[in-house]
Amino acid sequence: MDEVIHLPRKPMLKLLILAALVLLCILPAHAGPYAEFDALIESKDVAKIRRAIEELEAILSRNPEDGEALWLAGKAYLYLGDRTEEGRLELFEQGKEYADRAVEILPASPHAHYWLSALIGRIGQTRGILSSLFMVRPMKEALDRTIELDPGYAAAYWVLSQLYQQAPGFPLSIGNKKLALENAQRAVELEPGNLEFQLQLARALDHNGDKDAARSLLQKIQADPELKKDPELMAEVEAQAKEWNL
Repeated sequence: MDEVIHLPRKPMLKLLILAALVLLCILPAHAGPYAEFDALIESKDVAKIRRAIEELEAILSRNPEDGEALWLAGKAYLYLGDRTEEGRLELFEQGKEYADRAVEILPASPHAHYWLSALIGRIGQTRGILSSLFMVRPMKEALDRTIELDPGYAAAYWVLSQLYQQAPGFPLSIGNKKLALENAQRAVELEPGNLEFQLQLARALDHNGDKDAARSLLQKIQADPELKKDPELMAEVEAQAKEWNL
């Protein structure tokens, strides 16, 4: 279980790499100060992520029932954990505490359920393969709830694709090649310009034996000028190209 679900960038539950995960992410704009916090997190700059955490926790110290601040804090801790070596598990666990509380306060928020799923995956991945296997079900349940609340939540399909691809198949877990491909296709249908989603679609195509289509799509991603704007994703694409001898 080396790759996140890209919630995901190591095999089984880099879930999140998967994502991210990831990650990653792929949220609609927020109004007011929430948009500023989300922009700080999405910068993937550790100092800015820490600043977002400080400001969100200041808000929560005044209003512990602020559901938006809670799930954003969970997301921030996930992003920080992805970019921190020491104390990574503790960061993910802190993020999950915020996401759990967000789900309690905002049970109809797809964002709260999505980031809870991502943090469950990161914790399982960090603890090791057995923990990851035990966390597949609760992670999938949170993703299913995300989609139930918002059928157009593209990131949830992206992570589900990675989960179906990287988890062992029956009877150990839910791994399913066909569902990995279908969810990747759905994510790209919803956000056709998202290069992370396209990368997962290429991997799902390869996983289903359609190597020509997978490599053709990866080459298309490599040629997209938008890729240069995300050095982390570009490195991942280059690593995949190397693995496929492209």
